[in-house]
Amino acid sequence: MSGREFSGFDVDTVTEAVSQPPLDDLRTTARSRRRRSVAMVTAALVVLAGLTVVPLVVGPDRAAPADPPTPSGAQFSQFTLTGPDSGVDVRQDGCVVRFAYTGDGGRSWSDWDAARFEGTRCAAGIAAGTPGSGTDFFVLGERSYLVTDSGLAQISTDYGRTWRDAASAIVAVPTFPVTARPVLCGFGCRPVLEPLAVDPSSGTVYRLTATAPSWRALFSLYPAADGSIWATYRMASAQGSTVARSADRGATWTTWEVGDGGDVITAVGIDDQEGYVLTESSTAGGRARLLRTTDGAKTWTDTGAELSDQIHYDLTVGSDGSLLAITPGGGTEPDRRARLLVSRDDGEHFTVAREYGRLVGSVSVAPGYAWLFGRDDGSTGEPDHVLVTTDATTWTRFSLAP
Repeated sequence: MSGREFSGFDVDTVTEAVSQPPLDDLRTTARSRRRRSVAMVTAALVVLAGLTVVPLVVGPDRAAPADPPTPSGAQFSQFTLTGPDSGVDVRQDGCVVRFAYTGDGGRSWSDWDAARFEGTRCAAGIAAGTPGSGTDFFVLGERSYLVTDSGLAQISTDYGRTWRDAASAIVAVPTFPVTARPVLCGFGCRPVLEPLAVDPSSGTVYRLTATAPSWRALFSLYPAADGSIWATYRMASAQGSTVARSADRGATWTTWEVGDGGDVITAVGIDDQEGYVLTESSTAGGRARLLRTTDGAKTWTDTGAELSDQIHYDLTVGSDGSLLAITPGGGTEPDRRARLLVSRDDGEHFTVAREYGRLVGSVSVAPGYAWLFGRDDGSTGEPDHVLVTTDATTWTRFSLAP
């Protein structure tokens, strides 16, 4: 399975009786799609993501370097859908990260060299091999990007042209402004460590001043269509998970501890009352379960969905309230296909809506959207476009950056 990452959005169901590899390995596999020159990775690793904490610490304001040295290391690509016709494509080559933007459905893209960041600490080998070393990135919104350079976090709010210290640039508020959109994240959310929101008009990034709803690390966050926020928290080294729901833009939270030996994978919300949680069993022979609440995360019931023994992932809510999931379909490595599943009966049953293109080991959904990757020539090489749907019925082609 390849690894083009699509951020913005969240995860998965899990295989029955899965043996969990190291979490950092899982996240590396799940979050990025390797470019043509890099060997493919196996589908067996795409289950969970690492929870390594990268602190947001102070660094000087600066513009992106004009001519960074050519770094060594793997090359990765990531695509984030930021609106019906807008998206950000990211290419990372070792310590150098480049950003391209489109606002017309992929028909035209900004130049790759117009927005770039070089991790100088990463290039110097600072703290190499330790948690938080190297360069990481996350597209927070159409014009707002986060990068970390061996523990030093930087924010851009002008499409990646200039960068500022994240600790001072992120605005702390008791509740997210009405105009700000909570940032969807998953697979452990790294390098995002806490709920964030972005004002799309200015690019301003906000964080909450209140104490987090759980002592565990943020694992996923899903903004529902009505503005409510559904988040999950879990640790890499300990069992147990927390589901948290806020109906007042992060001011207060309702929490629920996932018990019965299960671990949460993701949560999605229809509105401030109805939502779903996907869990995996922490014991051999257990099964993945899809749980539903209709009272704002106070009580939960098992939908009874028959989840197969293959990995399910990338769960979202469609524009019509249906549940959409991207899962492995037919074929074998390196010709593994992807398919979109849909449930229109509150998560009790899922049917195949479409199988298309190669399975990509990354997030392939956003709130209200899901997509499948492919090539115009029908081959299983590097995808050159995605097919986007909001309801598993109608589809729109979106070209990726050349």
